[in-house]
Amino acid sequence: MGTDRSLLNGGDINEQIDWLIQESLCLKARECQLAISAHKLYGPKGSGALVVRKGYHLKPIIFGGGHQKGLRSGTFNVPGIVGLGEACRLRQLEMEEDERAIAQSRDRLQTLLLEKIPGLVIDGDVSCRLAGNLHISIPDVPSSAIVARVRSQLAISTGAACSSGVEAPSHVLQALDLPENLIQGALRLGIGKFTTGLEIERAAEIIATACALTRQAMLPPNRH
Repeated sequence: MGTDRSLLNGGDINEQIDWLIQESLCLKARECQLAISAHKLYGPKGSGALVVRKGYHLKPIIFGGGHQKGLRSGTFNVPGIVGLGEACRLRQLEMEEDERAIAQSRDRLQTLLLEKIPGLVIDGDVSCRLAGNLHISIPDVPSSAIVARVRSQLAISTGAACSSGVEAPSHVLQALDLPENLIQGALRLGIGKFTTGLEIERAAEIIATACALTRQAMLPPNRH
């Protein structure tokens, strides 16, 4: 959904992790884990980090040399580790300015889509969300049909990559009590620091055209 519950908004990091534990809907308070993926902050794909609360012991799933205190055996991916560290350093320097620019691009895309697609709904909290995430629903238009029409031009999805291949409706959208026609028409759009204004304009046009063509194809034969 892209709703923003900022972790680092001041104060001691341990206090922020304690807040994360209490707020988590997925983990019990005594089972805190925070996973970080490098590619989410422009680092190398395939690298990441895991923060585990002291005193909580995970069971390893990879055995061998006993690396990382026996949690994950195997030779360290040194280039990936260095890349993640450098990505974190650069984000500290650039993130505030980047996020403002990305949010402006997201808002521009949102405005264009609302203008071009009748009935479009913006999902989630529009006043408190991640800058690079725009989650929309087009009522009564299957999102899979939109993706199929634009996949050669745009990289958009019906949900998170970790749930790709799952045909069941999103449990997150169901938990928000969205109507079924909005869940079926949900699309997730990502904007990044390298997204240009021209790409925003073009993306809105491509999605709007795909929606119009899909709606036309769904009409009864005698109404075409």
